[in-house]
Amino acid sequence: MKQIEFVTPGRPEDVVSYVDAAMPPNPEADDVLVKLRAFPINPADLLTMQGVYPRLDASTHAIGTEAVGEVAALGTDVEGLAPGDRVMLLTLNNWRQFRLVKAHDIIKLSSHGDLMQQAGLKVNPATASLLLQNFVDLRPGDWIVQDAANSAVGRATIQLAKLSGVRTINVVRRADVIDELKGLGADAVLVDGDDLAARAQATIGGGSIVLGLDSVAGSATDGIASCLKPGGTLVVYGAMSGAPCTINPGTLVFQDILIRGFWLSKYLMNAPRDAIAALYAGLDDLASSGKLDTRIDSAFPASDIKGAVSRASKPGINGKVMVTFD
Repeated sequence: MKQIEFVTPGRPEDVVSYVDAAMPPNPEADDVLVKLRAFPINPADLLTMQGVYPRLDASTHAIGTEAVGEVAALGTDVEGLAPGDRVMLLTLNNWRQFRLVKAHDIIKLSSHGDLMQQAGLKVNPATASLLLQNFVDLRPGDWIVQDAANSAVGRATIQLAKLSGVRTINVVRRADVIDELKGLGADAVLVDGDDLAARAQATIGGGSIVLGLDSVAGSATDGIASCLKPGGTLVVYGAMSGAPCTINPGTLVFQDILIRGFWLSKYLMNAPRDAIAALYAGLDDLASSGKLDTRIDSAFPASDIKGAVSRASKPGINGKVMVTFD
């Protein structure tokens, strides 16, 4: 079989490779053998290849945060699955033509859902959903602010917030995405700048912004924090800029901002299985019904993983880069 891997951190397109690997062994009692069909390239994958994010499993050179496929074979004790079922992997290091996992690391997906949409469910929509649910008790009419609003997480946040009646201020670097994000349900889209906080307050009038979401880091952290009401919550869940978070001490001292961090991998390691299953069942239903859409930039065969990674690394792309093993 084929496998995608990297050995030494560096520029992603230089260090990633498409190599031969041994087939997994036959499934034991509680194992599932999955034939991979498709996966997206996420910023976390690129940052892992660059050495910015830690590699959680050093026992393999394989990489890959998410993937979907079909059950190829299963152990005698596995219930609720059959060969041919479409599934999503909760494991890491997934970019392999065949992946042997435990049954509890499988989420069964709808057989009639769009494969490319389902391939992108694990990370971005799940992150957006948990950011909206796990930090502030948001109610219809509440305001939140987020940066990188045209990212995959940002787009999912807009759509999920709209469905629940939460209003969003969305910070971007390019004015050409404003109309598109408003079409997804964004209440306001602002181009980043020094006067961001003042423009955000003007947008909401006498309201207040209770939650800020930062995936850029660097100076963007202070920009989002400065928009929040006193006592508001800032959640940092990424570092697209590659820079450390910076924040004005006055924002912390006088605004009493609460700063939290979020990492989906840690959540999936610790959350109860029924909570994880419910999360993805809901997202799969929304995607299958067309209420949640992941924008696709391009698709590559796995054999051209260097081209796919190069495309995913380019600034300003408008959607996910997908890769298929077909």
